[in-house]
Amino acid sequence: MPCILVSGCTPTGQMAAGSGHPPAHRTSPVSITQSRPQAPELKRMANGHYRVRKPWTVDLNGRRWQIPAGYQTNGITASAKVKSLLGDGVDHPETWAAIFHDWLFTQPGITRRQADQMFHDLLIAYGVPAAKAGLMYTTVAAYSLAKGSR
Repeated sequence: MPCILVSGCTPTGQMAAGSGHPPAHRTSPVSITQSRPQAPELKRMANGHYRVRKPWTVDLNGRRWQIPAGYQTNGITASAKVKSLLGDGVDHPETWAAIFHDWLFTQPGITRRQADQMFHDLLIAYGVPAAKAGLMYTTVAAYSLAKGSR
């Protein structure tokens, strides 16, 4: 693949074999009763990174996550051109999911595989088309696999 799109931090960790694609039974993880997750209030900093301006609550797959105000990360890790094609910016759900993905790595007990799957699930929950969410997930999972094999 000529360019790899990745989301976020690069902690090491193993990924289970065969986890390069979202499971078929997980194509729509958001239950009918679950509403669209809250959008974060972000500030884009001069270096292109993002800062969470107010505490951000993400309800996903039956769990509630609290991302604190002040959390900073780069969001989507890719070239500026690729980021703009994907939907990079404070008003883009792709960026929101990437920031959440990065933040998950700071949480004890969350594996890279779990974070990658929740990244996909949040993209879907935010209404990103399934094909795009699947492509983004696949590239993030491939990156995770590469990081785990070093």
